Amino acid sequence: MTLLVAVAFMLAACHEEKVSVYRIPKEDNQVSMENGSGNLAPPPPANPATWTKPDGWEEKPLSEMRLGSFGIKGTNGESVDVSVTSFPGDAGGLESNVNRWREQVHQPALEAERLADGLQRETVDGVPTVLVDVQTAPGAEKPSRILGAVFRTDDRTWFVKLTGPPDLVESQKESFMQFVKSFHFSSKGETTENPPGKVKSTNDR
Repeated sequence: MTLLVAVAFMLAACHEEKVSVYRIPKEDNQVSMENGSGNLAPPPPANPATWTKPDGWEEKPLSEMRLGSFGIKGTNGESVDVSVTSFPGDAGGLESNVNRWREQVHQPALEAERLADGLQRETVDGVPTVLVDVQTAPGAEKPSRILGAVFRTDDRTWFVKLTGPPDLVESQKESFMQFVKSFHFSSKGETTENPPGKVKSTNDR
């Protein structure tokens, strides 16, 4: 009887000893290139840019990702956020980053050629610059609009992004363009900017 009890106890113990498998969420190490959030801060630029803050823009605390941060207050508690970020190389490619902005206002990603057709191209301080204007569809529950500028210097990509309610963003469009055109780059070098219709992307997102 004692032997039977011991065997039963051992079997019960073996039954209790289960292998537990835990799913550990994959850490998202992909840097959010344009919005100042992410897990990995890029190295600071060796050749920083300078700019002029428009009147009415309030400076906000910087972060590991943001080299510039501003806020604009509207009525009814509305506000607009402006960020300046910079990343080595092509920062994942123009196509990836512009499509990410599109996704943030609930617009579908576009193929490179269609995307290039909707981009405005300028030159700021001798640097090729792409301007982006995207917003949520009419009737969206939470309307939002993004004005963006992407500068491509010889060794880095710079992003300026203004986000907020469409009407408030529209009221700041002229100031945004003044801000973008005020950028001065201490070292420009030769760029590897891609021609329209051939937007490069090395970002796996």
